Amino acid sequence: GIKDECKELNTVEDLTEVGSMLETNVKIWEEKILEKGIEKGIEKGIEKGIEKGIEKRDLEIVTKMIENGINSADIRKMTGLSLAKVEQIKRKVRK
Repeated sequence: GIKDECKELNTVEDLTEVGSMLETNVKIWEEKILEKGIEKGIEKGIEKGIEKGIEKRDLEIVTKMIENGINSADIRKMTGLSLAKVEQIKRKVRK
């Protein structure tokens, strides 16, 4: 158990060793926390990139539909976008 793993501290050198071990463990923990933070950041970046790509593709498709005379209600049905979003894109296309 824990008692078997514990070492009795008898000298100043023993205390120094404990301090050194603690410092090493803290560095390892910091690295792990930093790694996790970087991983989460990368995941969020990928998610945002995918969302942006989908939005861009939706804009391209809806723009082509508008240019081909398809009405807003039909565009909404075909794309699943809200009527408000279709109208927003329509206003941009007409500028």
